Amino acid sequence: ELLGALEEMFYEVRRIALDAGAVADDDTDGRFHVLNVVEGEGVVIETAAGDRHALSYAETLTVPAAVGAYTLRAVGGGPVKVVKALVR
Repeated sequence: ELLGALEEMFYEVRRIALDAGAVADDDTDGRFHVLNVVEGEGVVIETAAGDRHALSYAETLTVPAAVGAYTLRAVGGGPVKVVKALVR
């Protein structure tokens, strides 16, 4: 879900909403992503190479542009929301 992207701005902000246990696929497409868990317990981020990182509520992580494909998996018993900022 796109939250903000103005023509004069060089970045955009999106929200990813996940139900409990849900998985969302994403790809950096050569641009870094900044992720922040804004609701729920957290997510586990897994790269195509198999690297994993847990991200809890209110924590922020920068996903390097070179990562490419990755997944977000909701953890905990409820829904999770993650805000993602990226350069367009």
